[in-house]
Amino acid sequence: MRLSLRKSSTLSTNPARPIRVVMVHYRDEAIAGGSLRVGETIVNHVDPRRIATELVFAYGQAGPVSENAKVPCHFIGAGGPKDFPAWIRARALFRKLNPDIIHFQDGVVWLRAALSGTPYIKLVHVHARYEGGAIRSTASAHRKHPYTSSLLLQAFLKSTGAQVCINHGARNALLELGWIDSERSYVVYNSIDLARFGALPERANARAELNLPADALLLGMICRLVWEKGCFDLLSLIERLPARWHGVICGDGPQRQELQRACAERGLAHRIHFLGARDEVLTVYAALDAYAFLSHYEPFGLVIAEAMAAKVPVFGFSSDGEFDEADYPLVRNEIVEMLRFPRAGNYERPVPPALLDQLAVKLAYFGARPELYGGMTARARTWVGSCFAARIQADAMTRVYENVYAGADSLQALLAESYQTTREEAEELMAASANPEQSVAAAIA
Repeated sequence: MRLSLRKSSTLSTNPARPIRVVMVHYRDEAIAGGSLRVGETIVNHVDPRRIATELVFAYGQAGPVSENAKVPCHFIGAGGPKDFPAWIRARALFRKLNPDIIHFQDGVVWLRAALSGTPYIKLVHVHARYEGGAIRSTASAHRKHPYTSSLLLQAFLKSTGAQVCINHGARNALLELGWIDSERSYVVYNSIDLARFGALPERANARAELNLPADALLLGMICRLVWEKGCFDLLSLIERLPARWHGVICGDGPQRQELQRACAERGLAHRIHFLGARDEVLTVYAALDAYAFLSHYEPFGLVIAEAMAAKVPVFGFSSDGEFDEADYPLVRNEIVEMLRFPRAGNYERPVPPALLDQLAVKLAYFGARPELYGGMTARARTWVGSCFAARIQADAMTRVYENVYAGADSLQALLAESYQTTREEAEELMAASANPEQSVAAAIA
């Protein structure tokens, strides 16, 4: 399904040549996070006859994206913000590329400064809902929202010609702060490349490749190992589940050693498997029985969308985030098993033991009767394929690029209308494919 976008009355016709867009990222490494996957999906799916894209990485060398890229990739090789020769190289590179638009997927502040005075239109992607400050008055930074606004962010946003936000929550927060303008900001939802999930490895082969136990039930998560992802809750769930259940943690970050120590202390070292950061995670999804979504705050939830596409059932907690935003939700009650746990602004608030017990019961039931969940996972894939396919995002971004390049009036209302149409079509498809059999929830009850 493709997002249907009618032309704005103020938007000029397509130029005689494609609009040249350069996408900027920090580095080409899996640990860079979701923004790298967002940028990769956009450049690989926009129509090159309308939008000619190239990638620029501020740091490092070739990695998983550039090695398989469909577009040219360039590396500044900066040593940091104070590497002033890199500033000179950057200006020379962009002078050579001569883009119409520079799209900052990552907020590389020094690069924006290095390009001051250049004629290129600057566009920035906003990947989360930023809060104005600490949610609670406390000395612990962990009790703040994971994405806290700053004067530096304000200056960066105001130095760009337009902003693309991944949902209405992200856009509205910045509008309320007065840091962006409604006429220069747009909502374009994230997406995934469904084709990548069409031919996953066989489960036995995936587990052998990852050195995971062949006959265990595997509950996994793919994330950066930081406090807001809820990795310690995975340990607590495995403690509550039968011995056949094992946990899989794919990713790296500052909490890894602390998590490994906790596994040893709790006697879970043989049941929790650390895979580290991986450039390609399709094999991980293929190996899992269930996905654990335990984030304290999640701006969108690319991993949820990927698990749905891989037909891996999602279990977890619905805390704070825009993954279930009413306008265009990724998560719906009938396609995931999530328990509501509002954190009331305290993002370090622990999950109550009783709620962990409830989720463990759901997982144990799934482990005993997985055949009852086939309808749920099929509907989940239908939903993500209907509303969050790469072509939908690419079509929306193409209109944004053309609109910004033409200096036309905002098309945000048109984007919202078109997403609503896409959602209504998806709702009809979901209704037509509804499983007439008894629901999982009723079976558990």
